[in-house]
Amino acid sequence: MTNLTAVLSMINDFSKKYGYPFPVKKEELYSWAEDLSLPKKGETILYTGGLYQLIPYIEPLVDFLDKRSSLLKLGKVGVMASSFAKMILKPKEDLKKVSEGVLKNIAKLLLNVNKKIAFLYKKELYNGALLYDFGLDNTFAEHIQKVYRILKESGAKEVITVDPHSTNILRSIAPRYIEKYDIEVKSYIEVLNEKLENGVLKPKRLVSERIVIHDPCLYARFEGIIEQPRKLLEKAGYHVLEPPNSRKLTYCCGGLLESIVPELAREIALTRISELKELSKNVVTLCPICFINLRRVAPPDVKIDDISVYLAKAYL
Repeated sequence: MTNLTAVLSMINDFSKKYGYPFPVKKEELYSWAEDLSLPKKGETILYTGGLYQLIPYIEPLVDFLDKRSSLLKLGKVGVMASSFAKMILKPKEDLKKVSEGVLKNIAKLLLNVNKKIAFLYKKELYNGALLYDFGLDNTFAEHIQKVYRILKESGAKEVITVDPHSTNILRSIAPRYIEKYDIEVKSYIEVLNEKLENGVLKPKRLVSERIVIHDPCLYARFEGIIEQPRKLLEKAGYHVLEPPNSRKLTYCCGGLLESIVPELAREIALTRISELKELSKNVVTLCPICFINLRRVAPPDVKIDDISVYLAKAYL
C-alpha cells in the first residue's frame, strides 16, 4: 500500500464523516469570527473554505504521516488509519494566531466596504479541494452539493472567498457538478480592488517597503487574479518586486505534495524560496498552502507573510 493510497483513503473517509479532510476541533474553525458578530445568514456570505484554519494542523499532520511511514511500507494502512482516526491533531499555536489574524484582517477589510456580510460559523464546510485534486470524484460531488445547499439555505447570492482554492472550487469547478448553479463568486482581493478603483476603498497610510510577490498557481493560471493584488499593494505605497517566475508563469510552492511526497515538496519549496529571497527578504503570499510550504523552508532572515497582513497595515 503506497503513501498516496493511504492518504487518499483517510481524506476520503474523514471528509465523509467530518466534512473536513482530517479530524479537527470544529469550534476552532470559526472561533476567529466570534467577536466580529457577523450574521449567520445573508445575500453576501464570506466563505473561508477552512484552509487558513487548517494551516496550524498541517505541520503536525505531516509529522504524523512521516513518523508512521514504516506502517505504510509494511502495507498496514488500516493500523495507521485507525491510529489517525482516534486522534485530534493539536494545532501549532503560533500558526493558529497567524491564521486567525489573517481571517480577521480579511473580514475587517471587507467590512470597511460592505457592512452586510454574513458568515456560516459552524455550518461552514471545507471547500473540498483535496477531494477534487486527488480525483475522489464521487466524494467530491457529494461534498460540494452539501456546501452549495448550505450556502443557498443561508440566503447566499454572492460568495466572497479568501483563498485561491476556494475561489477555484466554487467559481470554476462546482458549476460542473451542480445544475442551475446561481451563486456569484469573487475573491476578496477582487472585491477590494473593485472598491479601490471606484474610490470607495482608500489607503489610510502609505507603507514604503520593498516586497516580493509569489503568485499562487490557481489565482494566476486559472482565475485571472494577477493585477488586482499588485494594484492594492502599489496603491498603498509598497514597491512590488517580481521574481523570475511570476504571474501566469509562477513557480509552484510544492503544495499538495507535502502529505504524499514531503521530500519532493520541500525541494520545490526550496527552489522557489531561493528565487524570492534574491529580490527581498519580505515575501508576500496569497494562499494558505503557499504560506505554509514556503514558511517551512525559509531561512530565519526571510519573512513570509500573507497579503492580508500588508493590506491591513495600509487600509485598516
